[in-house]
Amino acid sequence: MNNIPIKNRLIELLVDYLIIIVYLVLLLIVNLGIILFIFKGMPKYTEMQAQLIATFTSVIPIS
Repeated sequence: MNNIPIKNRLIELLVDYLIIIVYLVLLLIVNLGIILFIFKGMPKYTEMQAQLIATFTSVIPIS
């Protein structure tokens, strides 16, 4: 059995979520920059392309 106090576990959970939120906000800023300055507007994505982009940029790195 793990003897780590619940307070320490909650602090660790909060830190993990803060790191994930910061990563996702930075990802959003970078993507918006690419869309606005390189593509000059929203490119057309198929549903499969959108799912793959979401998986490879947010789901896999966070996991």
